[in-house]
Amino acid sequence: MLIRCTVKLLKELNLAASELTDSVPSELKLGEWFANLFFIERKKCLIFTNTRTLFTFISFAVNRTQIKNIGELFRAGLGKALLDEDFDGAVIQRLVDECHDMQFSKTNNKSVLGAMNDHVKTAKWMVWRDGGLGKCNFPHLIKKLNRTPFSTRRFAYAIEELGKVLGIEIDPRLNFKPKFVYG
Repeated sequence: MLIRCTVKLLKELNLAASELTDSVPSELKLGEWFANLFFIERKKCLIFTNTRTLFTFISFAVNRTQIKNIGELFRAGLGKALLDEDFDGAVIQRLVDECHDMQFSKTNNKSVLGAMNDHVKTAKWMVWRDGGLGKCNFPHLIKKLNRTPFSTRRFAYAIEELGKVLGIEIDPRLNFKPKFVYG
């Protein structure tokens, strides 16, 4: 599995140019992912975005040891995000099992980077709005990110695109309960 990292994350991982690759096994269901390191309230956070679907999840307030073990961090975050979306356990297990033997490369797609940067801005705002990292509803935040339409994807939601890749019909309005009620 290939994770395309920003320069900031490659530096944090202490990966040399000789350790990077550009080949990605074609048999993987979801293909390659992009990853970036950013900060909220001076805490390190990692955002992962799938290139094919723009499905995104974030690992909040991680430390250097967790980042060095990015494979475990990625698999745990992906499994949790899919579980929060009510995916079947067998589907989750199959996708997480595909995520071993990680390889790393530099980012190469400005469109995906743009979507990731939009998600980072939204996440920072939502954390601030909720009263900080200690009070933020992370599953709600990630669901909201995956229900943000992007013009590069014909205004489809990432959760819908993920469903198409997996052969599962997903209604983005299901499983998504707003945190507050207007009225």
